[in-house]
Amino acid sequence: MTDYYAIYQKRLNRFGTDYQSRIQGKREKEFELYLEKSVYRISFEYDNQNYIGSFEKYKQDETKTLHYLLTHIDCNIPNGTILELPTKDEGVDNLWMVYYLERIKASGYNRYIMLRMTHFLTWTDRDGATRTSWAYMYGQEDNMLKEELRSRSRMDTLYTENLKSSFFILPTNPYIKQDTYFIIGEKPLQQYFRVTGYDIQSSEGVEYVTVDPVYEYDLTPPPVKQEGDNDNEFFWLGGGNGT
Repeated sequence: MTDYYAIYQKRLNRFGTDYQSRIQGKREKEFELYLEKSVYRISFEYDNQNYIGSFEKYKQDETKTLHYLLTHIDCNIPNGTILELPTKDEGVDNLWMVYYLERIKASGYNRYIMLRMTHFLTWTDRDGATRTSWAYMYGQEDNMLKEELRSRSRMDTLYTENLKSSFFILPTNPYIKQDTYFIIGEKPLQQYFRVTGYDIQSSEGVEYVTVDPVYEYDLTPPPVKQEGDNDNEFFWLGGGNGT
């Protein structure tokens, strides 16, 4: 009888010693079984470690802008992290940013909302250093993402109702300031934008940068006066205070 009771106790407590832990352990086991059979199963790298997940389409998103990434609960990825993930129906790897972790009470897995990166930004910061970042460009007609922003935003989230502006969504970047000049693409198909505002408070790890399209700036450095040069040729470069 003792052996039977020991087996019974072992089976009863195989997912934990109390009700809550048994429920949690059972759901984690169910996710493990789901992951083994998922047609969206992928392998990806984060923080120099390999992980397994299920990378699935987001609701009815025909633009393929958002996806779900389902992972084990011990795979904790901060908002704003960019991952290289394979999209099954396209057969190629793309860059996706962790937009946020969708909290599901007593779930056996993590479900991240992933935002596809579409634009590679280049700019020069105020110290003269060249900076780069991947971003998603949110336009006036992007109704799907607009609804997603509204559904999860706090009341004080910036830009969610600003339908007249375009902005980039990217990982929080301390080198983006007012009037930063973005360059996108390669000539002759480059585009140029000027930063008119940015929000780094509404979503931890994620930044919203409002931009206006502009003409190409002339970034050629001004000439440096050399010994023997005529002062009159540098009159305006000196502020126009010559005699």
